[in-house]
Amino acid sequence: MSIHAQVPTGASISGRVSDEETTAPLASVLVAIEGTTISTLTDAGGRYRLEGVPQGPKILRAQRIGLATARVRISVPAEGSLTRDIELSVSALRLEEITVTADAVGRAEGELGTASVIERDAIEHITATSLAGVLQLVPGISTQAPGLSDVEQIALRTVPTGSSVGALADDAGVGRSSADLSAFGTLIVLDGVPLSNNANLQSLGPRGGADRQLLSFATAANGGIDLRRIPAAVIERVEVIRGVPSVRYGDLTQGTIVVETRAAPVLPITEVKLDERTFGSNVVGGHAFGGPGHAATMTFDVARTRVEPGVSDDESTRFSSQLAHRAEIGGSEGTAGVPDPKLVLDTRVDLFQLVDNRPENPVIRPGRASRSRDLGVRISERARLRLGDDSRLSFTGSLSRINQESTSRSPKVSGVQPFTPAQVAGRNEGFYIGGTYLAEVTLDGTPWFGFGRLEWEDRVWWARAKHQLLAGVELRREWNNGAGFQFDPQFPPSIGWNGVHGYDRTRTFDEIPALATSAFYVGDRMATRLGPWVANIQAGLRLDLLHNGGSWFGGARDAVFQPRINVEAAPRHWLRLRGGWGRTAKVPAVGDLYPALQYFDLVNVNFFANDPTERLAVLTTFVEDPSNPKLRFSAGTKAEAGFEIDVGEGTIALTAFRDRIDGGVGIGSVPDFITRDHFALTDSLTGNGIRPEIILPPAFSDTVPVLIDRPRNMLDQVNRGLELTAALPQFRPLATQLYVTGAWFETRTSSEARFFGSRFRFSDFQVSQRNERSPYWEGLTERGESMMFLYRFIHHQSELGLVATLTVQHNVRNETEDIVARDTMAFAGYVTRAGELVPVPAERRGDPEFADLRVSRSGRSLPLQGPRPDWMVHLQVSKTLPLEGQLRVWAFNFFDRRGQPWEGDRLGRLYPSVRFGAEVTFPAAGFFGR
Repeated sequence: MSIHAQVPTGASISGRVSDEETTAPLASVLVAIEGTTISTLTDAGGRYRLEGVPQGPKILRAQRIGLATARVRISVPAEGSLTRDIELSVSALRLEEITVTADAVGRAEGELGTASVIERDAIEHITATSLAGVLQLVPGISTQAPGLSDVEQIALRTVPTGSSVGALADDAGVGRSSADLSAFGTLIVLDGVPLSNNANLQSLGPRGGADRQLLSFATAANGGIDLRRIPAAVIERVEVIRGVPSVRYGDLTQGTIVVETRAAPVLPITEVKLDERTFGSNVVGGHAFGGPGHAATMTFDVARTRVEPGVSDDESTRFSSQLAHRAEIGGSEGTAGVPDPKLVLDTRVDLFQLVDNRPENPVIRPGRASRSRDLGVRISERARLRLGDDSRLSFTGSLSRINQESTSRSPKVSGVQPFTPAQVAGRNEGFYIGGTYLAEVTLDGTPWFGFGRLEWEDRVWWARAKHQLLAGVELRREWNNGAGFQFDPQFPPSIGWNGVHGYDRTRTFDEIPALATSAFYVGDRMATRLGPWVANIQAGLRLDLLHNGGSWFGGARDAVFQPRINVEAAPRHWLRLRGGWGRTAKVPAVGDLYPALQYFDLVNVNFFANDPTERLAVLTTFVEDPSNPKLRFSAGTKAEAGFEIDVGEGTIALTAFRDRIDGGVGIGSVPDFITRDHFALTDSLTGNGIRPEIILPPAFSDTVPVLIDRPRNMLDQVNRGLELTAALPQFRPLATQLYVTGAWFETRTSSEARFFGSRFRFSDFQVSQRNERSPYWEGLTERGESMMFLYRFIHHQSELGLVATLTVQHNVRNETEDIVARDTMAFAGYVTRAGELVPVPAERRGDPEFADLRVSRSGRSLPLQGPRPDWMVHLQVSKTLPLEGQLRVWAFNFFDRRGQPWEGDRLGRLYPSVRFGAEVTFPAAGFFGR
């Protein structure tokens, strides 16, 4: 028996493609199996035939310029043949089969891990303004009203606890919540090129006074990219890989979202969207030119959201545009007439601008205002060279730059305080500030991201199996050369000062070294037969390196090996079993690798007289570098198992998972001490018009304990849960089908940091020489649990060109709690005035000598009990218009359910108010013919 006979050769699929309106056959229609390279073109009679299609549920796609793409669900047998005819129409609403939600058992291209695949038809039938709105089709993600009102990020398989571990309990903060960790660890790939937020420095940082919260602006720093920059209207396909990704994908700990935008020859389409808060418009068009194999596509999008109409003038606006060009060079006509070019070049230029403007409101927030603007450009190239019938070499490269401008101002009220703007260590004379003034800060960043990847793919038959081999090398470099953090030293933004903890200083970003990483990976996807079972196995190994000095030639600072494996087995044609395990890694952000210097301004002399000419302020500035040379990758471990069952024309899938992040980066407080000199004065009398001078040497010195805010790999997060997706068979008498997604998640985020009490407690310890020691505490865990179901009832009447979608969001469970001891025996030890940590064994904490340390841990503890179960309903209706246009109307939160207020120990849940809107689409095909 030959080797080929020992492997699953797959089934053949054939049929006829015709025009829905005239029933005439359609030639030159591209028919393909999604997620594979299997494709063909229809002949003059509209006939097609696909060979070697793998067993299981598949999506059969048919597309031709000027017609809506048809996506047909099929269940492919292990062997034999299947016949399926397809109809195409100008409007997808007139097709018999239309997918208006994520595929229940979708497969990302080249991936075996659990994924949700969202196609253009589904995107058109949800109220989404950006990528974040599209992701509401993923299990566990809540629906959201359309708009751009705030920064949008995604936390896959995570319960947002709504706080920062450490900052919630002790005000000593790490500044990173569970949602931050998940968003930062989620990889976004746009048109084959990863996006990165690693060099985003638009943050005020962990330091500053208690009133720093009044200075704020829209920023995605410390998390993932702002998803508002990707308009929903230009997205063609989204693959959300929640399971174990292939080794091609790196710099992640949570998940991978692969986005493909609309880039193909297509007649121009104009869309206008409007509701009471948001207006949006976009144009998409593509044209073939310069002979066969050359095409260009242009997209243009603009949107504006008024955040609180009638209350404030706050607004957010977006502009984005993309120019894409494809060139197919050389080669010949391949199998079944499908072009098989020797070289394919995809070139794209992306532009976007996001503006968040929060002007002053004299009534609600007098004197307070903020504005943020991100203006970005990205140039990318994907080149694929065919080396043989089954071998390919590809190169992907990109360079992006974003100009980030953020300003914020707020009124401040301060008592008179000595002040120095010194940028270097040493003793100097200061001056006095205070009273009422307007503080304003400006952050100007310019993050750059350079990316390159060289990859080889080959298909071989070996050891009774069909293999798809993969090997690649990847280089990344990220830096930020903006003007940085600036403010007028006469009007500092932070006034929470105690004579020790210094004011923040200005900082330019161009002095910060770059972040350089490299990666190498090899992988194999194998299809074979294990007795009666058909099996697919995807395995590989990836190595990520973090380099010193911002250069790939600077040696490795850290390295992480990441083995990954996914297995899918089909013991029956209607049953598939899946499982996966793998490791991932995420590089620290530039701001964590190179944090701002920390300043301590110790007052040596504070002689404040009524006569300004007699005043004398002497301060000594100490400068500490909080950089951590041991900072390393965060490591992720992902494991999952599940099954899929075909039920008639429907499918049900259930997946259990456990994801863990080890060594997430947070900001930990490290105790130290500095020495303060006290001076006698030549003249301490006032009213004589004489300014005193200090007498050297110092009269005496003492030590002052301080805390250094140092980035550390101190956060661990465990996410576990169940995900359900179900596409039930259509109830034909009502032409209605039910899609269900459900998820139960539990998240535990723990910190290894030490906590030194509230800001006020430790401040008293710093300034009072009578206190020889102060207690500290260790550890904090936040736990969150959620359960949510989305029911989508889809009614489709193809003869009327009508689709109505009723979405019910059922929030079953939401709980958040802090797991931490707060009694007077919970302290772990004490810190001395010399910054020394002295642990106290638990059995000795009740001894009389530690009575001064037995105080309750500060901060509040979130209750376990969450809000009551609740629901809300959304409705959307899509209808064809004359000239092949479309009208969509929607009502978000149709019954205007407002949720529940906070009741005692029970958390509240607020829903957005009812929102009505409409969208109109004008395709050029309706005006100029097909």
